[in-house]
Amino acid sequence: MIDLESWRMKKVSGDTSTSMPSSKRLFVLALVAVIGSAAEFRGEEKPTLAMVGCAAASDHSFEAELWAKVAARTCLTCHKAGGDAEASKFILIDPLKSEGAKRDAAIRQNCETFARMARLKEKDQSRILLKVVGKLDHGGKDVLKLDSAGYRILADFVVRVNNPQSAKLPDIADPKALPFFAGVVMLDDRRLLRRVTLSLAARLPSAAEFAFIAKDGLKGLPAILDAIMKEDAFYDRLREGFNDIFLTLGVDGNADQTVLSYEHFEKTRHWYQKHDLSHIKDENERRKAGYKLADDYRKALLGEPMKLIEHIVRNDRPFTEIVTADYIMVSPYSARGYGNFEELKSKFKNRTIRTSSFR
Repeated sequence: MIDLESWRMKKVSGDTSTSMPSSKRLFVLALVAVIGSAAEFRGEEKPTLAMVGCAAASDHSFEAELWAKVAARTCLTCHKAGGDAEASKFILIDPLKSEGAKRDAAIRQNCETFARMARLKEKDQSRILLKVVGKLDHGGKDVLKLDSAGYRILADFVVRVNNPQSAKLPDIADPKALPFFAGVVMLDDRRLLRRVTLSLAARLPSAAEFAFIAKDGLKGLPAILDAIMKEDAFYDRLREGFNDIFLTLGVDGNADQTVLSYEHFEKTRHWYQKHDLSHIKDENERRKAGYKLADDYRKALLGEPMKLIEHIVRNDRPFTEIVTADYIMVSPYSARGYGNFEELKSKFKNRTIRTSSFR
């Protein structure tokens, strides 16, 4: 891998390092939350359905499910002030335009609006469920399909509003089917630890880690995670995971032309084409070395976003810096493309350009 080192492009006033939990803490909290939120179900035991509690603005059953996965994507566009359906009685508020108590109030009002609509019926059928599939002269036509996850989330909400104690799914589900989590059994602590170390560090747990979990159970997992996140293998996995989001390593064509605009970097972005390889006497070997130089330069440019993520997490910076950072990551290769290698070369641990050919 190319050893990219950080460089601050420009300095801006203010420091947001204490504005929110650090990236490492967020990572640990998210994983522990997933582990701790699961319940164990056996046989035909039924899961407890959450009550539709619009009095709580943070109600998971509405905000995290119906609002985030359905309403914000399919309903809010039209059913808001200024939207195509503003003349209807079903008007929602965009909570992203508010903060704090006002945002909570918006979520609560949206929940109450949905609950009110969920109680309305048309010939013993839910009006809102008929509307979303394009019936009852819905202006938005069929915004949800009967077999879609979004429809099931909305239908479950309607059921819970009208009969909060019922676990019965809407008619599209098999009435004889077992509850969704029936028979699910959580991993024991040892197997969970094994999965964590394999997923995050590409290794099996150590004897010391097994002993730690045996003694403290899941309470000992955060400490183990902190240690794992200091291993190089974790950062390899971190970069790999974020490339699955950014997909920059798969960019076609010449990276220097994609990343570095001609208008700003026309004198430096093709530096590798002029790099002196005269010390390689064999013409064929010199040509191969030129190909490798271009390839390493390309990897450095396309790998910048993932190295930024690594830098933020490795240094426990606020995770908001993935969008607010006033610096970028460069290597001895990409710094030449930006035209500031001479200014930065003393900051690199290894500033040598590798020009040996492929073997």
